[in-house]
Amino acid sequence: MKFRKLAVLFAACGALAACGGGGGSLPKGNDPGAPTTNPDGSVDLPGNAVDPDKGGGTKPDQQAEMTTLWPLTTGSTWTYRITDDVEGVFNKVVTVQGPETVPGTTMSAVKVHSRQDRTKSGTVYEENSWQLELTNGLVVRLREEDILDGLPSKATTWSPAMMKSLATMPASVPWEHQDQVRELITYAAGGTEGKDPKYVWKVLEKDVTVTTPAGTFTNAIKVLRDKLKKNGEVKEEKSRTYWLVPGVGKVREEGERLEELLSYDVKKS
Repeated sequence: MKFRKLAVLFAACGALAACGGGGGSLPKGNDPGAPTTNPDGSVDLPGNAVDPDKGGGTKPDQQAEMTTLWPLTTGSTWTYRITDDVEGVFNKVVTVQGPETVPGTTMSAVKVHSRQDRTKSGTVYEENSWQLELTNGLVVRLREEDILDGLPSKATTWSPAMMKSLATMPASVPWEHQDQVRELITYAAGGTEGKDPKYVWKVLEKDVTVTTPAGTFTNAIKVLRDKLKKNGEVKEEKSRTYWLVPGVGKVREEGERLEELLSYDVKKS
């Protein structure tokens, strides 16, 4: 499989590896991290990208009714209710802003913006994430940025690009994929930090019925994502379970916190 590489220019801005929160704390470890880039301005992709300028994740052979598990069509929006042990109950709004050049690169990806108004602390947390669908059915993230109360916090990139979700239903279940990357975090307050996270993704079931405030869905797939320790054991506190629905996307998430879909508007093109 041919790999492409994409360059990352680290401005003093913020990014987060997952869909949760994050702070602007300085590195805790002693590893400043290694560059995730090549001189040609690229970073590895674990597969070939679907052209983000042609529907943002909608393949040319798809019918009018979208079947992707992770829609990336410009203008699509989702609102989730989050229940968090620390921050209480608040909403998150996710918006697909569309294809654009990933900062510091010549490569195009789909920019996805999310905003959380955390009512208990009064903090506004925003995330910018540049994502690509691959022809092997994975969705990867190339760069993510954290913004806290309007101020950049940190920027994160990976080599190869890190798995974000699934776009295509696996041919058979159970299904498993291991994701091991080099991660580089650049803090707006100064300093960098390198990590080597490893995740295992598993599709446990399909045609699952799940009820959310946005409605009941009978065709969801249930996905488990485990983060592994260096000895290969699962970090139980980092496990997440997702329910993905064709043509809708994520409708429920459990693990570090609970996310439930309140409403959605998925554009077809």
